[in-house]
Amino acid sequence: MKRTIVFTVLLLVAGAMAAQDCVAYFPSEVGTRIGYNYYSKPGKLEGSSILLVTDRKTENGNMKLDIRSTVFDAREDTTISFDYAVWCDGENFHIDMKSLMGSLNLTGLGEFKITSTDMELPSRMVPGQQLNDASFNLEMTGPIPVTMTSDITNRKVDALETVTTPAGTFECVRVSYDTFTKMAFIKTEGRTVEWYARDIGVVRSESYDKKGKITSIHELMYIKK
Repeated sequence: MKRTIVFTVLLLVAGAMAAQDCVAYFPSEVGTRIGYNYYSKPGKLEGSSILLVTDRKTENGNMKLDIRSTVFDAREDTTISFDYAVWCDGENFHIDMKSLMGSLNLTGLGEFKITSTDMELPSRMVPGQQLNDASFNLEMTGPIPVTMTSDITNRKVDALETVTTPAGTFECVRVSYDTFTKMAFIKTEGRTVEWYARDIGVVRSESYDKKGKITSIHELMYIKK
């Protein structure tokens, strides 16, 4: 269960990194905290997470944010914490996957190699817009070699919708995409739908298996500045 929560959060974080004028779909004020709950089905809590904006700076003319993420299980015990950086190139926002994995200190488990095509969301999203595919590949050597591959395809902007969560009511952009993940002999396919609000990021996310059955729900619980 811990592994499922961690990889789900990584994908959610990647999806949250979009911006108009560099900050429109993610908060840029240092000290801002965003809290999420994770459910395996409606009403069944599996865990939660907190994203904290720890720093904001300008590097090579690009705005860069440092983020701290802490993940908890249903008992509110910390399962994992990690840091990562995101930046804006003027049109898209990117997540630095190498800094994230380095923060997880995987070197103690063996040598690893990461290749990825970052999930990007353009500065302005409109219904009907097709978005670039994304991918992530981790190869780790050691006593127990591990290979994980995740492909995110058929990404598109579906609609503009109003979404209500415990954190409030938000005007959102709905984005959907197909997912294919392989780790060892385990393969999973499905589809994810996400709702993004200006200056916040992901407000709600729903994942489905290839038969259309809901497998997880991520919901914004609060925003604290």
